[in-house]
Amino acid sequence: MVLIKELSRFVEEKRALMMESARKNGLTSDETVRYSQELDDLLNRYEKITRKENGYTESAGSL
Repeated sequence: MVLIKELSRFVEEKRALMMESARKNGLTSDETVRYSQELDDLLNRYEKITRKENGYTESAGSL
């Protein structure tokens, strides 16, 4: 549970950095893109952990 809270905090911090960079430097600046990629990585980790905790599996979620 602590890991989820930590990741959630990291996601919000990275999102804020990305938004500020986009405002100052534009959406396609190297810095904004880097923050966006780092945010994607954090969100993927968050989703993976929450899926495990909820007992979700790929096969169970597919139609």
